[in-house]
Amino acid sequence: MSLEENKAVIRRLYDAFSTGDLSAMEDVLAANAVDLARREGQAPGIEGFKERINEFRTGFPDLSITIETIVAEGDRVAEHAKLRGTHRGEFLGIPATGKQVTAYMMGFNLLAESKIVERGRIIDFFGMMQQLGRMP
Repeated sequence: MSLEENKAVIRRLYDAFSTGDLSAMEDVLAANAVDLARREGQAPGIEGFKERINEFRTGFPDLSITIETIVAEGDRVAEHAKLRGTHRGEFLGIPATGKQVTAYMMGFNLLAESKIVERGRIIDFFGMMQQLGRMP
């Protein structure tokens, strides 16, 4: 795959995340994709990624993600993205606050045969919790 094709896979992942299109996960993730940021109790593979998307979309039904920067080298793609949404549902045990949230995320992906086989990410949860009034 070309570097641009690898970047397109990541863009499709974020489009699916922003729209809640869980069926697109089969298009962008290998069946046994590894989530390096997997939470305790999260299912492995595609199902675990779907759980995370549902978690975010339940808390922030209007969630949108914009890729600010995307870089590819070989079979690896890294991105810096901005998440925006309104906290209208429970998220991480926090009842809806109605507050607007903006957070940044960095993702690191390994691709093979046009699919993500390994994904790690760092999300500014501390900043999100501050915006939700849960941290000073």
